[in-house]
Amino acid sequence: MHDLDRALLQAIGAIEALLARPCCDVAELSRIRYQTARAVAARRRAVDLLVNAAAAQGGAQGEKIKALRGGSLDMRMFYTDHISAWPTPRAIAEWPEYVTASRKLGDIIRRQVQIERALLYPEAGPVPA
Repeated sequence: MHDLDRALLQAIGAIEALLARPCCDVAELSRIRYQTARAVAARRRAVDLLVNAAAAQGGAQGEKIKALRGGSLDMRMFYTDHISAWPTPRAIAEWPEYVTASRKLGDIIRRQVQIERALLYPEAGPVPA
């Protein structure tokens, strides 16, 4: 999981570095968006496996972990809505608005990763800044 967290957070960091630019580099945006999509999907699959295994064990910890499903679903819906709302041509055409929307998405993903890490593998510690 640590490698999946790192890959996702690096992809978000790469997008944020791109967002700091005054205009969009189309090739770089496409490359980073693809990289981020792969990282989100890989981590989602791994988290689902961990949540299902922990929930199957039952008990108080199992119940807490079941609660992750709601927050995880909310983050996934927000991510899907963002991708649908911001195809690359629109992101380029409306760069300042895309920057704002993407920063919000990055914050939401980081927050969800932290929540999941704290419950599923607390030994990992907080999400690196």
